[in-house]
Amino acid sequence: MKKLIAIAGIATLAACGGGTDEPAEDASLDEAAAEVIPATSAGSYTSTTPDGVEVVVALNADGTYTVTEGGEQAEAGTWEDNIRGTCLTAEGGDGENCFNIQPGAEEGMMDITGPDGETMSYSFEG
Repeated sequence: MKKLIAIAGIATLAACGGGTDEPAEDASLDEAAAEVIPATSAGSYTSTTPDGVEVVVALNADGTYTVTEGGEQAEAGTWEDNIRGTCLTAEGGDGENCFNIQPGAEEGMMDITGPDGETMSYSFEG
């Protein structure tokens, strides 16, 4: 009788999917993730370093970007928004660098905090 109960219990678990490794589909998890993933606008972010060098970060709508310093292209690659922020992956680089981009104190300005924790203000044109 005990064997019959054990077999019936295993059959019930199998019927309920209790032993599968498949993750449950849950739309609320997707919605929660969407709320914390930034929605960065494509466009040009321009700033000047303390040394007086103009830096322009152009985030293109196709997911590519370029960084120009002092009028010369310094970097190019791809970008995406994910849970870590706005992440840039340079061509030939060794991984992504993620940034936190928030509206600045003045209209048309954005504050960008880099992976090193430093924040610079950029004008935005989109």
